Amino acid sequence: MMNLKEAFRYQNFLDELLGTAYSYLNNKNFVVSTVETHLKSQVNPDAKDEVIEVQKPYDVDFTPNDLIDFVVKVINEKEKLSNIISDAKMRTEIDIDVAIALNKKKQGFARVLQSLSNIKSGEKVKNASDYKFNTDGNQISYYYKINEVTKIDFDRNDVRGLYKKLLKETDEVSTKLDSILINTELDFDPNWDINDSFEECVVA
Repeated sequence: MMNLKEAFRYQNFLDELLGTAYSYLNNKNFVVSTVETHLKSQVNPDAKDEVIEVQKPYDVDFTPNDLIDFVVKVINEKEKLSNIISDAKMRTEIDIDVAIALNKKKQGFARVLQSLSNIKSGEKVKNASDYKFNTDGNQISYYYKINEVTKIDFDRNDVRGLYKKLLKETDEVSTKLDSILINTELDFDPNWDINDSFEECVVA
């Protein structure tokens, strides 16, 4: 037995196992055995030919065939787990996927509102330059000051109020989601322990 939170964590672990397995299988030097015959005697009668087996890039206790079989088992495990998770989601009081997606959108908007609330109206003086012709007809530069007045084009109080409202809503949803993830149990016994190394999982 495991709860939904543990199931999602285990699901991510299975993805990591698959990713690691693919990195091995995509390495040509791991999936082939190479033997080099050094034909020294053809150019040097005093030398003997040498047969050298090229060392593989990894020193592991599993073969490419072991990995192929392992990937099939992991995919089957993930399919079984995904179906059980899907069934469990249908029993929850709220749609978990929708709640998570909407919460992310609201949290993103809340960050925008927080940034807006930090913008202030103000006034400052800046320096600038321009050109003019002097009495001799030569173009010369001159410097002057700019008084810059900035005024926010939104209601700061409304923005802050909406920001706090969204924070409260998202916190409430997050608390409810945490409760659902912990208290929703699944009838599933994992084949591997998420604390095991990749090699331990393969050779188990």
